[in-house]
Order: sequence, then C-alpha cells, then structure tokens
Amino acid sequence: MKKLQFIALSIALLLNLPLSASQKESNGKPDASWYQVDLVVFRYLNNDSGEAWPTVAGYRLPTKAIRLKTHSAGSADNSPLFEIVAPDNQLSRQPDIVRDAYIALPANERLLNNQVTSLEKSGSYQVITQKAWRMPVSSESGKQPIAIRALIGGQDTLLLQGTVSVSEERFLHVDIDLWLNKLSPESLYSTLSGKQHKYNQKTSGVLADSHTGSDNLVRLHDGSPPLRITDNFQIKQRRRIRNTKEIQYIDSPEIGVLIKLTPYDRPDALVETGMTISQYSS
Repeated sequence: MKKLQFIALSIALLLNLPLSASQKESNGKPDASWYQVDLVVFRYLNNDSGEAWPTVAGYRLPTKAIRLKTHSAGSADNSPLFEIVAPDNQLSRQPDIVRDAYIALPANERLLNNQVTSLEKSGSYQVITQKAWRMPVSSESGKQPIAIRALIGGQDTLLLQGTVSVSEERFLHVDIDLWLNKLSPESLYSTLSGKQHKYNQKTSGVLADSHTGSDNLVRLHDGSPPLRITDNFQIKQRRRIRNTKEIQYIDSPEIGVLIKLTPYDRPDALVETGMTISQYSS
C-alpha cells in the first residue's frame, strides 16, 4: 500500500511541476491570468468641435515601459502606418506568439479587424494604429505599462506616443495615457513664425528615448532633421472592465480609442507536463 501511495504522490508532484514553472513566468503570481489586448487608436476627420488644443507639453516615456517585440522580422502589414521601432538587443530566437508575452500579433491574430475596416470605410475617421498582444495580468502588471508609438504621414505628420497599462485585483482595469502630436519641419516653422531656433545633435530623439525636450523638437531617427511639435493632445483615462466580451470605447474631442481584453489560455502547462513526464519516465 505504501508503495502505491508513493507512486501516486510522485505522479501528483510531477503534474504540479509545470504549474509552478508557469506561475514563475506570470510575474510570480499564482493567480495571474493571461489576456489578449486589442487596441485601435483613430482620429476624427473634419473635426468641427471648435475646441482648441492646449499648450504644447513635453512627454517622457516611463522608464519601466515595455516595448512590444515584432512577431517576424520580415512580416509586412498592408497598412499606411509605419511603426517607430526602437533599436534593442533582441535574441536571435524568433518570438513565439502562442506562448510569449508582449509580442505584437500579426493581422490574422487581431480581434478588432472588422472595426478597423468599418472606421476606414466611413470616411469620417483615420486609423492611427492597430495593435494586439498577449500578457499575464495581475495586481503588479499595471506597474509596467506598454509603450504605444506610431507615425503617420499625409497633410499632417502625426506622432502617437504613450502607454497602455492592464491590471487585475478585484476587477480588471485599463489605464491609457496617449499623446497625439502634430509635427512640422523646424525650418518651415521658423519661416512662418519668424523665429529662428538653434538646435544641436542633442535634440531629443523619438527612437532613442521617446520624449520631447523643452524645445519641443524631436528626431525620428539618428541624423534626421528635427521636427517641431506644433500641437499635441493628451487622452488619459482609467476604465474598469466589467465584461470582457464588450469592446471599450474611450472618446475625446480629437481621438478615439477602442480596446478589448479577451481571456487567453496559454498552452504552456500542457506542453511542459508532457515533456516533464516523458523525461522522468525515461
């Protein structure tokens, strides 16, 4: 009898090992759940609200902000946007979009594609960016916001930058802090305003640290001429998510945000369990 009890206990311990590993990967929280976060940011065209934009303010990306990794180095999106990608020392291993956190998901994995299509067809909105990623969510996850950055050209060059945070205690919460900036070439601004501005190579760069200096000049990449932020608008709001089946809509006079949290069953535990049993059985 003792031998049978020992075998049963050993099997139970083996089955529990992968769960412990999964817990460590979820920021050490045994109750951390995984969610897919879908985000769409758009602006209103022909906005006649008459509301003036506030005085231009500087923005600095939080030091703990997480930058999404690209799912494929050679992936191409049929999008008019081009994302601002910060240089980093990523591992050569290709990210696994099924099991890894903070991976920018490809278009076929995003859940708000129909909404984006409707916005683009209406002619009244301009989609600035669409993103989706998966992540563990706990009471601590809100302390590490996700960096959101995109640039779009046209009649107005627009730079979107800011963060999205997701946390869960008694309820799910989403915090957004996004800035929409209008950019103009510094030389054009100086000509129209009659003000000459002397700049140097220390002008703050979007790629380097995602913040603007006191002179409101940014560089899109090293060596590029500076652009001046002539207007910017902030949308900042906290939203409690009562129903994950609903798409949250956050409104403001200039830009709108669609966000949806979808529970995600990360398959690591099953895969690791099989590997663990096979290792011990051999």
